[in-house]
Amino acid sequence: MAHDPAALLARVRRAAKGTPYTVTGTAAGFELVAEVSSPPGARGRRRREVLTHRVVLDAAGGTYRVTDSRVPVPDAPEEPGEQRSLLAGFGRRPDSVEQAGTEGHRIVDDAAANLGWTRLRSPLERPGVVLATLLGFCVLLVIVVLVLLL
Repeated sequence: MAHDPAALLARVRRAAKGTPYTVTGTAAGFELVAEVSSPPGARGRRRREVLTHRVVLDAAGGTYRVTDSRVPVPDAPEEPGEQRSLLAGFGRRPDSVEQAGTEGHRIVDDAAANLGWTRLRSPLERPGVVLATLLGFCVLLVIVVLVLLL
């Protein structure tokens, strides 16, 4: 059974109202675009970026794939941010910075789930799976070497 891309696009547009995202249809699906602040740099400073979620649809299979990209806004000044240190939680990102990216995914995922679409994910989207696979391979390699040496 083929899924209706127009119905998904309409649902995503309704869900994106009141958010920083604009939704634009494309030949392969649609894009959600928002201007956001970058994650803080080493000095705690941020820049304005254009965050784009490209959604490619496969109506026959009822699947979709989301690809993200961030592009700095030309000539955007750095915004002051709080300085980070090891004691103050260096490396943590405030919720507001992450919210724009996760909100876009949530909008698409919720709309798609309600219409029966399935998201395809790359294994690289889940670093834990990749790390666990590499670790398992290393353990297996060590066991084989120990068995051969004994």
